[in-house]
Amino acid sequence: MKKMIWIWIGLVLLAACSSEGNAENEAAAETDVQAEQTEVEKTESKEGGPFIESPQAPDDSRLTEIGESLRDQDGEIKLLGYAPEAKSLEAGPFEMSIEEVKYMNYQPSPDMIDFFHGFSHDETNFNYVKVRVVIENTSDETLNFAPVNKLEANSGETKGFADDFYMEELHGDYEPGEKRYGQLGFIFDETEPEELSEVMIETSDVFKDGEAVNEGDSVTVSF
Repeated sequence: MKKMIWIWIGLVLLAACSSEGNAENEAAAETDVQAEQTEVEKTESKEGGPFIESPQAPDDSRLTEIGESLRDQDGEIKLLGYAPEAKSLEAGPFEMSIEEVKYMNYQPSPDMIDFFHGFSHDETNFNYVKVRVVIENTSDETLNFAPVNKLEANSGETKGFADDFYMEELHGDYEPGEKRYGQLGFIFDETEPEELSEVMIETSDVFKDGEAVNEGDSVTVSF
């Protein structure tokens, strides 16, 4: 009888150990899947999309009608102008597509206001232009490039790449064949909403080892 009891206890313990082992294996497998998904997302964001909305501003992807607005945890935005037609530019081996340009009013949430101190005269309520781009270095060399070196409104107000508050690292060195998807945002404090009807977008020249090797390109986008 005692022998049977010990056999039964052994079987119970074996089943418990097997269950724990399976749980541990499932947890490990789930962790591996999550890690793989994270790596894929990182790779996609740099090399193949999708576009990732900026943590500095609300997701405007649903705004397509002039006058529409939306609010989320970052604040409230309103669409003032929209240019959905894609534009193509070339600067040496760089091929760039401007997927869309939007002109929006933005009232940041209180916790976002401090971030805009260095970008606007009125960080609580301002208007900005957002440019969505795809850039590819088609060469077999590492080259330096800025997709928006200058952004000039028809009012004459001008912004440079250092004024971009989206800060998605779209300017800088591009590896051979590298492709990036991203967005840039530029605040226009001196231009009234009814004044802005178009913007001129100018890329930088293409640089190699600090020297310009190709001229940039430019295009005018109308709202």
